[in-house]
Amino acid sequence: MAQVGIQVNTITFNVLIDGYAKSGQMHQASAAYREMQARGLVPDSCTFNIIAARAHKFRYAAQLVHDHDMFSSHMSADGLDMLVCRLCWDHRLDDAWELRLGAIEQGVPLRVTGFNALIAAYNKEGLHEEASELYRIINKLGLTPSSSTFNYLIMGLCNQVRLDEAQLLLEHMVSKGYCLSTSFTICLDAYFRDGNAVGALKCWDDMGKIDLQTDFIAFSAYINGRSRLDYVNEAYQAFAEMTSRGIVPNNITYNSIISALCKAGNMTEAFKLEQNMRQSGLVPDIYTSNILIDGLCREGKLKMVDNLLLDMCSNGLTPDTVTYNTIINAYCRAQDMNSAMNFMNKMLVAGCEPDIFTYNIWMHSLYRNHMLNQAGKLLDELVAVDCSPNSVTYNTLMDGICSDVLDRAMILTGRLIKMAFKPNTITLNVFLSHFCKQGFGNRALMWAEKLREDSYVFYGATRNIIDWARREMEDDPRLTTRT
Repeated sequence: MAQVGIQVNTITFNVLIDGYAKSGQMHQASAAYREMQARGLVPDSCTFNIIAARAHKFRYAAQLVHDHDMFSSHMSADGLDMLVCRLCWDHRLDDAWELRLGAIEQGVPLRVTGFNALIAAYNKEGLHEEASELYRIINKLGLTPSSSTFNYLIMGLCNQVRLDEAQLLLEHMVSKGYCLSTSFTICLDAYFRDGNAVGALKCWDDMGKIDLQTDFIAFSAYINGRSRLDYVNEAYQAFAEMTSRGIVPNNITYNSIISALCKAGNMTEAFKLEQNMRQSGLVPDIYTSNILIDGLCREGKLKMVDNLLLDMCSNGLTPDTVTYNTIINAYCRAQDMNSAMNFMNKMLVAGCEPDIFTYNIWMHSLYRNHMLNQAGKLLDELVAVDCSPNSVTYNTLMDGICSDVLDRAMILTGRLIKMAFKPNTITLNVFLSHFCKQGFGNRALMWAEKLREDSYVFYGATRNIIDWARREMEDDPRLTTRT
């Protein structure tokens, strides 16, 4: 262009930068931006928006954080918000914070939406103090927090079970006339998750007192919470009110009440509601089927489970690990090991991999039937398939150990210690006291010492058991010669 005498300008470079940026060549776009400045051309808001938008798409935002030339009067609030969102999405919160501070120092126009993205990201990472600091900066800059700002702050507090502080923010929103539906629903759900029915009901009643229109999400949270705390009748009443208002429940809403009915042993009503679900045009999903199967298994109605499995398959649903685990566990509880093994084989044939819960079910059943050798083999299988044992596995093993022959128990316990097993206090107390009851105080002291070497801390009850073992050693010196 220069050779034919055409003068380049800001628009020319914007087109060039946009071309590079659209094809993902962000380094070339940045180089064109530098050349633009070197020629004395002034980038405009369009220039920055192009770079910011493509940096957001191609994850180039972090490279722009330290580019203070970008922090000029031409930086737009839209572009800045896009970069902050990209950095938050990439979990680069320190860079997002630095970008935001740089914009403040350079007097770049700011909007509360960019702050909201960072507040949400901080709360997601459990960094509520950092989120609160941003809220203070918003107020200091004279910006008006939005409903979303408060919702993110309330959600962060609720996730940390700081419900009193969340309630104070909610009351502040009420006094200032903010849109409140989402905020109340967040608090309502948090109270139920904390098992605080009183707080949840107060929150629900407060919604009515201020004439807040209860929407689908609020009803679903209330019904799910009531169902979770086993208030089946109240959940059902709310469900009826929800439908009478013309609010259509979804699968999650139905599943919540069906689950509560199953836990209460009311399988007749549970199946009626499942039928009602079908009639309303909804298709029961795998979660619905698993809930009903669990309910039937609790009632010992295992023949009905087979019929439900056939119904699942005819409706195009494939049993998953939860389905098989539930049925296997039910047969193990019924001491029907052949049927349990049959479903285990079906699970493997279907290509459904057993998980740690499957192994724990088998482990518990083997110990209950005093089959310690098979349990040891199952532990080897766990290691072979790279399925990490959890606390339930270990505690099940320890319970079995304490009911078996001590020599075999000692061998298996040694293997557990090598696998970095650290029992919880209750399991440890059962284990050590078992040695003492059998007259093997020296072994109790030996294992206590092994655990102490692994930095295990002993508390009151455990210390008392260790003292018991020491007293036995002192009372009967022959114990020191036992193995």
